[in-house]
Amino acid sequence: MRLITIVKLSLTLLLSACKYGPFVKYYLPSHKTHLARFTKWEKKVGSDSNPLVSSYDITCYDWFVETFPKSKAIRATMKIDFTMLTMQDSIQLDLQKQMHIDTVIGSVTIKKIKRKKDVLFICFQRNLQEGEKITLRIAYHGKPIKLAGNSAINWKEDEQKKTWISTATQGIGPHHIMPCKNFLYDEPDSCFIHIKAPSELVAVANGQLDSVSSINDGKIYHWSVKNPINIYNLSFNIGDYDLIEKPYTDIQGVSRKILIYPLKYNKVRADTFYNQAPIILHKLERLYGAFPWWRDGCKVVESCLPNGTCMEHQSAISMSNAYQQLHKKINYTLVHELSHEWWGNHVTAYDYADLWLHEGFASYSEACFAEAIGDNDYFNDYINYFATVTKNKRPVMKTYGVAYNNLVHPYDQDIYNKGALFLHTLRMQLEDDALFFEILRDVQVRLAKRTLTSQQFLEIFNAATHRDFTPFFDVYLKQIKPPVLQFHIDKSRSDSSTITYRWVNPMPKDFNMKVMLDWGDTQNVIYPTSELQKILVPGNQKGQMDIVKFGYVLFKALKL
Repeated sequence: MRLITIVKLSLTLLLSACKYGPFVKYYLPSHKTHLARFTKWEKKVGSDSNPLVSSYDITCYDWFVETFPKSKAIRATMKIDFTMLTMQDSIQLDLQKQMHIDTVIGSVTIKKIKRKKDVLFICFQRNLQEGEKITLRIAYHGKPIKLAGNSAINWKEDEQKKTWISTATQGIGPHHIMPCKNFLYDEPDSCFIHIKAPSELVAVANGQLDSVSSINDGKIYHWSVKNPINIYNLSFNIGDYDLIEKPYTDIQGVSRKILIYPLKYNKVRADTFYNQAPIILHKLERLYGAFPWWRDGCKVVESCLPNGTCMEHQSAISMSNAYQQLHKKINYTLVHELSHEWWGNHVTAYDYADLWLHEGFASYSEACFAEAIGDNDYFNDYINYFATVTKNKRPVMKTYGVAYNNLVHPYDQDIYNKGALFLHTLRMQLEDDALFFEILRDVQVRLAKRTLTSQQFLEIFNAATHRDFTPFFDVYLKQIKPPVLQFHIDKSRSDSSTITYRWVNPMPKDFNMKVMLDWGDTQNVIYPTSELQKILVPGNQKGQMDIVKFGYVLFKALKL
């Protein structure tokens, strides 16, 4: 035990001085909570109660970026507009320490600038007053770092040796390529993205393309987002792109266009492949309500993210170049990413601790899409698959106020599969599909372009159902393991069997979960507790407990 501790300490000391230092905590979690442990510094700068963060509200990002593929570097300017909520003479922004600042100019005179780790402190000459509107213009340059094969900017050449660049900052952090306020709750009201690209290439970003301006050594593509957007969704792609338009009639009967940006040599493949896009969008609108971003458009961009990664970049979904139709000509990754336009983009988690609200809903959307097109067997397969791959090593809900990175360690990624299983459990326990999906659509209306916490979702769900699902939220989101049902079947009698059962792990006293036991042609309903209970079922028949019917439970043999 001592040797293990020494090895862990040595590893921590070794990595603390390098770029991997901030990620060590995800591999050496707390023995008590099984979650990453954060330093006083991380808690201070990551808290939404920190006055250097809570005193102002971002209203607009205006980002200009020039890329240098040979050196894998960028030169950029970020103009940030914000409004003061309380009086303060300093503010805090996030910017990775290897990004070099050239100049910082403010609409109010800046007294001094200080950097510590990945945080940028800006102190003004005077107090900024409540309601005052301030502008900062930060010019910077640098080479975004690479961590375990991942970088916020991915540099490649396509099959024709042409430059191909894509960004993705979820996980690694948007501050790796831009100065920003890296808090999910503070979304800008709008943003502008200007990308300089070689003349023969095209730059695609979020929102609408306003114009393209020619310069001596290339072109600048000017994109604008007219809606709130969460910070890790700001993105761009540069490549030899072509454009495909897919006609679509939305849920309100309005004619729209879904724009596809494939690489030119993939245009024919993409044209066929994305015939599924209108089908997917139609089903998602039926599930969650009208697509929220027509003002900014609906785009899918072929991107060069590593390992076939895809991303939910708002109004500019990033998809890989695999073009795989996985089941009945549907790519369920595309279902997942498009569903994020509702869950993650339209309604955003308030804190990174609640990122399951993004990934759990998007994962469950894959299963619900299969169900919506009448493929119930595939829906069932999805639920069982989620259960098979869920690890149950860490709670789904993370630590608040510390910018918890759910995507570093695989144990934290139960936010996807267990998040989906939790939603399925709520639905099955409610036993009212119409009400369940009505609640989800209502959330999209009530919290449109706003943020959501797990607690808010619980309160909305309880109010709409007139039931208290608090114990379910506590068990599935805050505990490590789901309910574990221990059971024993006694078949000693010829005419009947006796099943003895109980919850083996501690459950809240008011945890009242209905479990379905199919035995032959009959369905039995049981309500397990921590006490041993028995049920008599007809003998000489086979039985099963199918989690698709009642929700996520683990099973364990009981020895009597």
